[in-house]
Amino acid sequence: MSDSVNQLRNLIFVSIISADNDEFGLTEDQKQDILQRHKMHMSWESILEPIPDEGKRKLLIDFFEESELD
Repeated sequence: MSDSVNQLRNLIFVSIISADNDEFGLTEDQKQDILQRHKMHMSWESILEPIPDEGKRKLLIDFFEESELD
């Protein structure tokens, strides 16, 4: 994976779990759950499961899975 894609992926992931971001409608507990799932190296579908908006969740899953293939 190219450095720029990896940096973008990391930036997006950090923005999802950021305390300052409420774009995804997540509580602090849900953000911590996502972080723990990521640390356990679960699939992106499992990691992002706490995101309540199905459309946003699917878009993010597709992005993260696709970026790992590059």
